[in-house]
Amino acid sequence: MSAVAQGLAASPQDAGQRGALDFGYRLDLYRLMALLARAADPVRAVVFGSTTDTNAGVWRHAAGAGFEVVTVERSFSGREKRVDTSLVTRLCRDAYRFGDPRRDRITLVAGDGDYEPAVTQLVADGFAVTVLYWSHASRELREAATAFHALDPYIAELALG
Repeated sequence: MSAVAQGLAASPQDAGQRGALDFGYRLDLYRLMALLARAADPVRAVVFGSTTDTNAGVWRHAAGAGFEVVTVERSFSGREKRVDTSLVTRLCRDAYRFGDPRRDRITLVAGDGDYEPAVTQLVADGFAVTVLYWSHASRELREAATAFHALDPYIAELALG
């Protein structure tokens, strides 16, 4: 999205096809947490990802910003595995064990269509589920959510440093 915002590509799809990526852009998780807190207070936020030899700083940054950090090890081949299923498992467990559809709102900061079945079920069960992501988020996921808000207008505000 940063490449699009800088005029390096016409769209996220164009950026991906041409490899026009802004490798210098870093998401500031403190700023993301502040954005989440504007929408709901208190905020309980969990970030999911995988560990590598070089990304320990990201997880320290996330923890410092107030996120609970859940990481999984990558597969033997170095591929990221089990992150999506870990997120969906925790999302559903927490919603049904601790949540109350009359009181609690769920915000998913992700755009992958793989999350659509979980969001569809949560909404059907009465939970308000908001999806925050860049405008190119999965159409199915956007439509399944109670609300969708694109992060595109906040790209500069969410930048690290």
